[in-house]
Order: sequence, then C-alpha cells, then structure tokens
Amino acid sequence: MFYEVRVYKANGTLKQRISDTELTDKHWDKFEKTEGEIGLNSSGTKPVPAWVKAKLDIEFPSNLELGYQASQG
Repeated sequence: MFYEVRVYKANGTLKQRISDTELTDKHWDKFEKTEGEIGLNSSGTKPVPAWVKAKLDIEFPSNLELGYQASQG
C-alpha cells in the first residue's frame, strides 16, 4: 500500500504531489520490467573453465574409465 507523497521546496512551499495510484503504477511497471529481464537459464554460477575440468579429469578419473583400464591391463 502506498500513500500520497508531497515534495516541498527549501522554503516550505509545495513543489509536487504524487498520488498513491501513480506510485502504485510506477512500482508495478518497474517490477514487471525487472522480472522480465530475469532469464530462466540464469543460474548465477559461472561455467568451469576447460583447463580446470581437464585437470580434474586426470586427477579423478570416473568409474567407467577405471573399469576400462582394468579390463585392458
């Protein structure tokens, strides 16, 4: 719920009045705009660089690779 806002000049005279309906409209317009900019695929996490993945694959081989190596050796 929004209430009417009154903006005064330095000398105390009324400069501007913003009605509650105008504030409500501005709020929901801004809300819809920002919500529309959010993508469904935005997870917030950055992808792992290829060099990091390659290093981890060497250090920690998966079970499939271990099974393949055991049957070959």
